Amino acid sequence: MALELGFDIGGTFTDFALLDRESGQLEIYKALTTPGQPEVGALEGLSTFLQGCGLRHEALLNISHGTTLVANTLIERKGALVGLLTTAGFRDILEMRSEQRYAIYDLFLQYPPPLSPRYLRRGVRERVDRDGKALETVCEGDVRRAIADFKREGVEAIAIACLHSYRNPDNERRIAEIVRAEWSDIPLSLSSEIAPEIREYERTSTTVANAYTLPLMSRYLKTLDDQLAESGFRGNFYLMLSSGSSALASAARSQPIRLVESGPAAGALAAAYYGDLAGHQELISFDMGGTTAKVALIHEGAPAAASNLEVARVHRFTKGSGYPLQFPTVDILESGAGGGSIAWVDSLGLLKVGPQSAGSDPGPACYGFGGRLPTVTDADLALGYLNPDYFLGGAMTLDPSAAERALEPLAHTFNWSIVQTAQAIHQLVNENMAAAARIHILESGRDPRNYAMICFGGAGPAHAAGVARILGASKVIVAPGAGVASAIGLLIAPIAFDYSRSYPTMLASADWREVGDLFAEMEAQGRRMLRAAGIAEADTVLKRSVDGRFQGQLHEIQAPLPADLKGMREDEFISRFKSRYRELYHYVPDHTPIELLTWRVRVSGSRAPVKPAELPQLSLDVEQAFKGRRRAYFSEREDYVSTPVYDRYRLGAGATFTGPAIVEERESTVVLPPRMRARVDAFGNIHLMRTDAEGGG
Repeated sequence: MALELGFDIGGTFTDFALLDRESGQLEIYKALTTPGQPEVGALEGLSTFLQGCGLRHEALLNISHGTTLVANTLIERKGALVGLLTTAGFRDILEMRSEQRYAIYDLFLQYPPPLSPRYLRRGVRERVDRDGKALETVCEGDVRRAIADFKREGVEAIAIACLHSYRNPDNERRIAEIVRAEWSDIPLSLSSEIAPEIREYERTSTTVANAYTLPLMSRYLKTLDDQLAESGFRGNFYLMLSSGSSALASAARSQPIRLVESGPAAGALAAAYYGDLAGHQELISFDMGGTTAKVALIHEGAPAAASNLEVARVHRFTKGSGYPLQFPTVDILESGAGGGSIAWVDSLGLLKVGPQSAGSDPGPACYGFGGRLPTVTDADLALGYLNPDYFLGGAMTLDPSAAERALEPLAHTFNWSIVQTAQAIHQLVNENMAAAARIHILESGRDPRNYAMICFGGAGPAHAAGVARILGASKVIVAPGAGVASAIGLLIAPIAFDYSRSYPTMLASADWREVGDLFAEMEAQGRRMLRAAGIAEADTVLKRSVDGRFQGQLHEIQAPLPADLKGMREDEFISRFKSRYRELYHYVPDHTPIELLTWRVRVSGSRAPVKPAELPQLSLDVEQAFKGRRRAYFSEREDYVSTPVYDRYRLGAGATFTGPAIVEERESTVVLPPRMRARVDAFGNIHLMRTDAEGGG
């Protein structure tokens, strides 16, 4: 057996997936996250999972890991004490930011405090101009005095970010040499290695954030490494990056900031994989877990990408209110709508849901762990969508009476019944997610009506039909193992790393020899990383692109480049660039010169292909999967309905049934409203389609 295991630590649950690459057989498991020490719950859950499968750690060829630890460290501000060394006169860039306000009429708007306090930000006399010419060498005395102060102040990590180091990193490297000579064991982060791109504030912010998380992640990964080795694991240990690729833990350890969106990125990869099996390459990935919901767009079979993201916002879902990070990432929209999202009443007397979450501790009221506030899970249980005796396959029992008690204060406030309150919460969270998704999709230049929705997460299949109806999506696809999608995505991710270097130039006057040298340097780094992971040169794939804009604009779009720059025709590139620009903005400013800024390459190697397991063709009536009936509320009927419940594990390929219906599996529950029909394909995907004229499909 060629066994590989993926585990993703989320805010509420830790998900596990075990894959036999030769047969395509998949085993999945879910355990509660231990918030204080996430590695403890993960390692215990891993051992329990393997024991249940009759396996030992020695049987695993590879383990892949995704984690929210980096994001949580930034959000909770529990990282290292960071000292910053930068060009003299520029230490306040972290507070000056980009001088753009995310809410221009808010006189009291706030930003998160800098991750390096001002008294630990020191200027060093040195200077490089925008073309990379060294104007002033490093003043070594400035560096040594700063290091002496940092030692006295108890600094735990140092970030180095000098002006224009993306063009010439020599001064940054010299500062690092001096630091290491004075303080050999201090963790260092250099902007020319972490984010060698134009935009001083974003580059410095990314470098400081990396330094802030570096000591904690080093300890965390060492603990995992040591514990896995003690358990007998001898294979490769991979980490999932925000870009949707995997890298050896040893290669990714120096840049932990690239793990900040590892779990959601893995979920988007799983969406693309199962969507392709279901015959769709244009998809909306909808991943609703216990704490948040994530939306990603799958276009031409691949998740949409972005060159930056933002974390730890003061206002969690307000763009511009957090720390910007500058590196490639899967383009994901996060919404504060999960199973644990709390329903409450605002100052105007309106019902709200989220973004506050009960998480796993204490969790929703129905968990019985001490939660008292009403959540989405409590509402879904009261509506009859969840089986209180089959949550996590029966590993947990839910308490319906506790859910109703939590809903009572809201019901009293609005003079509603319990079921009206639960339905209002369920509908409101659907509306919130659909509204956020619609804006995200439209900003990408796409129409949600042209896409099928594929759903994941423990809560996703219970809400997907309602969200898709509001969006106008043509179809809903519920993948097998939907409750552990991110863990499955970890096993699909290619082994790859993304590199970038800024070299601003006008297209008409670009020095293609210098561009070629930049690519050669980045690609050599990538090839070394792949060789360390055992990827042969013949299996290495390069994907080049460049960020460009029309002269005078502030923002860029990404355009592909051919593998052979010498043979590139300028008119062909201009045509592709304008085509992408028109796709996004429906207008092209002709006769305006094109400026190219940041050159990018992804160096990747294919993993062993996954042979998807096919379900047996249905030989008996669909009633073989019938488990019984229970009362469930549907707004289309404005009442509870005696609803058939099916066992997903007994649905064969070709099974069809109509709503209202409920399909149960261990990690999630599919809710099929009236006027919808379902079909199971050969790979276990459940296709939900509307039967009325309005829905199409």
